[in-house]
Amino acid sequence: MIELPPGASMKDYQRYIHELEAMHGWLKLDLVHNCFLMGEEVGEVFKAVRRHEKLYDEGKGTPTEAARAQVGEELVDVFNYLVAIANRVGVDLEEAFRQKNERNQQRTWT
Repeated sequence: MIELPPGASMKDYQRYIHELEAMHGWLKLDLVHNCFLMGEEVGEVFKAVRRHEKLYDEGKGTPTEAARAQVGEELVDVFNYLVAIANRVGVDLEEAFRQKNERNQQRTWT
């Protein structure tokens, strides 16, 4: 079993996803396929949010807690693909996050 320690750093998450992909044989999937798969998962996030907000719920009346849990699961799927993509191109997500958000603090949006 692959372990992710409490309070894990982003480097720990990147290592964890690499080990998870190795365990399941997913490392052979190329970058483009990972992007496509993440795109599909983003669509599932949208659908889960739609259900959470009770917009066009297809008559299912999904309970709020179940809907919130579903949003969480779909966000994790997107996060897993995001980390896998970063791993494939050699991006240190923690460093990229810090640099980008430092620049964002200096920006203004109109």
